[in-house]
Amino acid sequence: MQKQIALVTLVVAAVLAAAAPALAAADTTAALDYLRTQQNADGGFGSGFSPDSSLSSTADAVLAIVAAGGDLATFDKGGNTPLTYLAAQAPSAATGGDLAKLILAVTAAGENPRQFGQVDSVAKLEELIGANGRIGAPTDTFFGHCLAVLALKSAERPIPAAAVGLIKITQQDGGGWAWDGSSATAADTNTTAVAVQALAAAGDIPTPIAQAMSYYHSIQNDDGGWPYQSPSSFGTATDANSTAVTIQAILAAGQDPAGAEWTASTGQTPVAALEALQNPTGAFAWQATERDDNLLATVQALPALAGKPFPLATMDVGPAVTPPPPDTIPVTGGPAMNLTLPLILAGLGLASGGYALRRKTR
Repeated sequence: MQKQIALVTLVVAAVLAAAAPALAAADTTAALDYLRTQQNADGGFGSGFSPDSSLSSTADAVLAIVAAGGDLATFDKGGNTPLTYLAAQAPSAATGGDLAKLILAVTAAGENPRQFGQVDSVAKLEELIGANGRIGAPTDTFFGHCLAVLALKSAERPIPAAAVGLIKITQQDGGGWAWDGSSATAADTNTTAVAVQALAAAGDIPTPIAQAMSYYHSIQNDDGGWPYQSPSSFGTATDANSTAVTIQAILAAGQDPAGAEWTASTGQTPVAALEALQNPTGAFAWQATERDDNLLATVQALPALAGKPFPLATMDVGPAVTPPPPDTIPVTGGPAMNLTLPLILAGLGLASGGYALRRKTR
């Protein structure tokens, strides 16, 4: 099984590398080596905020490793790999966000999400599609809805028009989106990035995407990068996470984040701004003034510097598998009867008959 995973991973990585060459001269080998030091004994990854492995964080790490051309089979902790961890967690995935990340990661790794972990995650996600087009459980955010659209694309499943419409109507006048999809909450670069990638995956939707590009132009920093929000009471310094996901949005829009259109007045590009945040360890820092190695920043930087928006790969996962019906026996003139109840009753009858016989012979 490990050899098969390794082979599939290498093939997928080779195809992706041929389709989208890396944008930057970042040291991806060092970044992957750093990720190995952050892997837990169970094969999974924490978020950087919590050391414990989680489905969401491990899926993000898988996407980063595959995007950077890494071999998932070499991320082995005593037989536990990121994929074995995700397979063990697949039955517990219940929210649209978790299911979407699982599907995106599994598909990128060359596995079928209809069968991975003995769970049909695609069917579970499609069960969360509401009548109004919203995809997700009650606890899911608009961000999770956009991830779900990307997951449906990766599984080559139909994307409901209402789901796309929901993204379009929640775009704010300035061109961005808020994490909750409302107009009352300020737009942010991260939610806007996933919304743009979802719209691009759903088809040619030029006007909302062009408006999102205008939003990004309006808040780009002089160093070529982006903050989470601008204006913001928390500061507007460039951070690796926001710059990385914005690069993915620009790529999804069919534009070059290293080109003249996105070069700041200082001559800096978004790609150069992100590269500048890589530490000698291979990890990426969150901001220039916060140079500590940052796991989440590293995981988000790798797909962007590899020049790859989401989804990384698509797969025709086929139709949902219908479980076989329970064993039944036909009964003339009536519906089929399950054998379980008659057998139990017969057993009880024999037991009571034996008890009565014992009483008589005493």
